[in-house]
Amino acid sequence: MTTLEAHALNAGYAFLPQRLLFNDTTPANANTVDKFPAHFFHLHHPDKNLHFLWDAGIRNDISAYPPAMQATFEAFLHPYVPEDAPSGLARNGVAPESIDYLFCSHAHFDHAGDPEKFPNTKIVYGAGTQAHVRPAYPINPESRFLESLFPEGRTLELTKGDFKPIEGFAPWDAACDFFGDGSFLLIDAPGHMPGHTIALARVEAGYLLLGGDSCHCEAHLKEYVPGGRMGFGMHKDAGRTRENISKIVEFAKARGDVRICLAHVGIYKDWEKVVVKQGEGLML
Repeated sequence: MTTLEAHALNAGYAFLPQRLLFNDTTPANANTVDKFPAHFFHLHHPDKNLHFLWDAGIRNDISAYPPAMQATFEAFLHPYVPEDAPSGLARNGVAPESIDYLFCSHAHFDHAGDPEKFPNTKIVYGAGTQAHVRPAYPINPESRFLESLFPEGRTLELTKGDFKPIEGFAPWDAACDFFGDGSFLLIDAPGHMPGHTIALARVEAGYLLLGGDSCHCEAHLKEYVPGGRMGFGMHKDAGRTRENISKIVEFAKARGDVRICLAHVGIYKDWEKVVVKQGEGLML
């Protein structure tokens, strides 16, 4: 049974106002901002000798983002990138040219990085991404997304038909077994935005649940229920976001071999080998 090796890296930071995260903010703290890391993960498939990424953080040339996105940066996000994904990988002995796949949990600026810096990489998006995003900037001058996120001949978008029935992974009943050996399962999980996916990466001792932007802080894993504190200003569809988090929590609680890895939550040491500890459950 193939297991993957995973390492965590950081590609930038941004700032989110608490009013977007929680629905009970007061005038006194509505403009309070929290600093958020943009984590991404390098994974290696030993049997196929494949190197691939889950997300790629923020590109370092912030000025390349569309004008509509720049306005949001100036308003509150204020992103900065001490080291982008290609540089972090190279520093750890992984050439950007050696990356076979970049799986983007979704196409937002702090996840898709700069595909042009991965010239040999196939860029994989979830079902419905391009219909929602394209035409992007500069074809659509009002878009917050870049057309360069979808390089011709290297972009692969999943379809609903790629998600096949699976057993043993309740509450999910369908997944895309991308490599055909159960080592990396992609799961359709819209809510945050169309095309948003999560993944289950089989590693030694269990599974990493790569959650993308299913939620933006650990508290949301407990406060997603109607009437809770969780705000949905960051999500396109509150109902589907709740459903996605509910399934993540159910899956983690039912097993002792899952580590939840969200894009903006937790602290990782540089190039940390991400492992599962017995009984870890909902610990991040």
